[in-house]
Amino acid sequence: MSNIRKIAKAAGVSIATVSRYLNGTEHVSDEVKLKIQKVIEEVNYKPNALARAVFTKNSKTIGLMVPNISNPFFNQMSSVIEENANNNGYNILLCNTDDDIEKEKKYLDVLQSHRVAGIVVARSKCKEEYGNIDIPIISFENHISDEIITVSSDNYSGGKIAFEHLYESGCRRILHIKGPKCFEATEERYRGFLDAAKEKNLEIDFIEFETDFQVEMLKENIEKLKRINKYDGIFVFNDIAAATVMKFLKMNNTKIPKDIQIIGFDNSFICELLHPSLTTINQPIQELGKATIEILIKLINNEKIPIKDYLMEVKLINRGTTIL
Repeated sequence: MSNIRKIAKAAGVSIATVSRYLNGTEHVSDEVKLKIQKVIEEVNYKPNALARAVFTKNSKTIGLMVPNISNPFFNQMSSVIEENANNNGYNILLCNTDDDIEKEKKYLDVLQSHRVAGIVVARSKCKEEYGNIDIPIISFENHISDEIITVSSDNYSGGKIAFEHLYESGCRRILHIKGPKCFEATEERYRGFLDAAKEKNLEIDFIEFETDFQVEMLKENIEKLKRINKYDGIFVFNDIAAATVMKFLKMNNTKIPKDIQIIGFDNSFICELLHPSLTTINQPIQELGKATIEILIKLINNEKIPIKDYLMEVKLINRGTTIL
């Protein structure tokens, strides 16, 4: 591969001039820029991104850590974040943590060694590790510390909306299938759902799934669902888990929504693939991804941003698994 010395010689300029052009650190005339760029294209020169990051202190790369890329919501969310990052001149380095503490720690080391400009982390399992990292960080869906901005949907309001819709649809024997206690977002959905039920003086039952989404989810949680037919309304903590519940009900010849009405959470693409299509609470993925990247880039550029929770409004998407 041709190096900077050869490019400088071919363009008839100094090595320092080529370096300034590549790093964008000082002014280079338009005429000289054209000469250098022409040579670069002719020799197919690819700059060393890591070396450039050391020089400019901005690698134009953002680390994105998600708990499970096979979960339709995080799959879509990653795509939106990548698109918004690309639109702002940044690339994404994707890390799938599987909600594993050791994997997350390892990826933190990898991201720092690659001198990423910033990090977006969803559902961190090792919050204390971020205290000594001198890189701009945005947390998605859970709080890491008082020094790190959190971006999330208004999960609490989403839980309330889910209860109100089931109640207005005539459900009185209601079950909430909640996510693991360690998931802050699903705990907020549970809290909102429970508070809305209390406002109606209605007691609800709940069971807890041990996992977010794994292929084995149905097998692991099937015992908890044996008496599910006594309910007429169910709110499930996310869409993929709701699909699992729907599969179990159909295996037991339960008609949806005639016998049991169901609401999920996320509004991931899987909702439209189910039959009947799934009523759910929409997380505004486009707005979440756009806000996350915009705030992170401001932090990268040393702009002053208030450290607070940035909550995005959620809403009901009414489909075929509820009657109203």
